[in-house]
Amino acid sequence: MYDHNATPIYSALKKYMAENNLRLHMPGHSGGKGFREEELKAVGALDLSEVPGLDDLHLPLQAIKSARLLLADAFGAGQSLFLLNGATSGIHALFLSLLPAGTKVIIPRNAHRSFFGGMVLSGAWPVYLPCCLDPGTGIALAVSNEDLSRLLQQNSELEGAFLTSPSYYGTSCELDKISAVLKEKNKLLLVDEAHGGHFPFHPAYPRPALQSGADAVVNGLHKTLPVLNQGACLHLATDFGEWEQVFTAWSLLTTTSPSYPIMASIDLARQLMVEEGFSLLERAWHLSRNFKSRINQIKGLHCFEEEELKTLPGVSGVDPLKVLISTQELSIDGLAVAKLLRQKYRIQLELAAPGIILAMMSIFHEEDDWERLYRALEELAWDYRAKRPASLAEVEIPPPPGLILSPREAYQAAKKPLPLEECGGAIAGEVIAAYPPGIPCLLPGELIDETMLDYLRYLKKSGLRLQGTQDPDLNYVRIIE
Repeated sequence: MYDHNATPIYSALKKYMAENNLRLHMPGHSGGKGFREEELKAVGALDLSEVPGLDDLHLPLQAIKSARLLLADAFGAGQSLFLLNGATSGIHALFLSLLPAGTKVIIPRNAHRSFFGGMVLSGAWPVYLPCCLDPGTGIALAVSNEDLSRLLQQNSELEGAFLTSPSYYGTSCELDKISAVLKEKNKLLLVDEAHGGHFPFHPAYPRPALQSGADAVVNGLHKTLPVLNQGACLHLATDFGEWEQVFTAWSLLTTTSPSYPIMASIDLARQLMVEEGFSLLERAWHLSRNFKSRINQIKGLHCFEEEELKTLPGVSGVDPLKVLISTQELSIDGLAVAKLLRQKYRIQLELAAPGIILAMMSIFHEEDDWERLYRALEELAWDYRAKRPASLAEVEIPPPPGLILSPREAYQAAKKPLPLEECGGAIAGEVIAAYPPGIPCLLPGELIDETMLDYLRYLKKSGLRLQGTQDPDLNYVRIIE
């Protein structure tokens, strides 16, 4: 049995600090003495290196080993690793260890940019899985089991699938069904669950990926738990047999000067969630249901509730803490709403796009915080009530990409800018993604055929916000020479 109330890393730090040693070791701020700012002095006192008593991240025998065992037990994993460069480093480690050069793997088209980095490092080839979109806003919410099964039938050499669940908007895929299909064919299921680190601690939240049959899962703990930025973890299922491969890749990618404040925050957050997570999530769940219903009574706004989103293809669960609101019935768009919320009401949202806004609530937001957002939205909706709704560009779905070079080959290739109208038949050397839906229409290594060129012309005229490209006006596209 584990003592779930224990905090091995934090306790080891406190013990070392209590010894009041003269610190003749790294880091160079000497326990915070080098900082003039009081805020940094407090952080510096905890910012230590791997001196005796504080264990070794790459060869843990004491506090870090104990903290890893407690983390694995809390999340239902066979093995867990600390990630100190965000979920990105866990995604890279899984690509590098399990999906080597030439391997083909199913990837959702709306995957985080770290997936591309992982394929550059490993040499894997993607087989892209289309996304299920919300018909009203065009945003990507999930992938379907049927689409994945079709790709498996068409590509017998696939190693498995590396999916994103939940989405940025809090919608989870049908991982139970997907896992069953993959396990029947002895294929891997890896999951980027960056936004779902709180799921294991309350049954009203989406079912965690590990419990749904995933072989390996990455959680960006800093996104939803009281963990310092960059704090994340990588979990392997209890029956997963490739532990040494994953550990070796993780060690290769991970700093030898780990941040003890980040590790201590993970340690403390795990303790909190095991001890109090259910009650904190329960309160947040009730607040969410109440205020989402109230926001939906504001004329001109539409707040997506769980029951509605779960009727959409591929969506099996919804995170109550993601508050997704359509602004399409106002006389201003979502970008303007977000700007006014910041300037007039001192409320900073997570995301804004022409037709939507997204607020990320946490288990620590009080009823007054929810009320503050509600009152601000109510006032804005009244001020900008629509005689005629704001005009939004009609979102077209990108055509299927034609992959010519692997992400690694494309990354290493020489590139040059080329006028858009001269790009027909060229190979893309950069990412181009329109928001919404936030799905890249082009990634490096993909062919710009006539259908894709027509789509790029549409994007240029649409006024949609473009990400990834060096020229957001799309006069030029970087192509591979």
